[in-house]
Amino acid sequence: MFGILFDLDGTLLDTLEDLADSVNYALAQHGHPQRTLEEIRSFVGNGAAMLAKLSPPEGEDYEQVLRTFQAYYKTHCQVKTGPYAGVLEVLKEIRAQYPVAVVSN
Repeated sequence: MFGILFDLDGTLLDTLEDLADSVNYALAQHGHPQRTLEEIRSFVGNGAAMLAKLSPPEGEDYEQVLRTFQAYYKTHCQVKTGPYAGVLEVLKEIRAQYPVAVVSN
């Protein structure tokens, strides 16, 4: 028998809107222009530091944006986040036959 591993963010949970809101909050706090949902979608997948590095205009110091993002996201990460449609039902079916675990940063 084998088990099945899942990533959490972007696979089981739709976290994009909370990430976008948090990035745009951090950008605004530091006088940078907002990013669209599609721009932010293209920045995710390599951790918070890379997200913060890609979000401000090129050449801008991203470390302040990262700190502000992290503080804001910590308390706002579950405002819009939820499982994708049908995920809970699929997981229930899979768990009936295989061990399931989540591996995520």
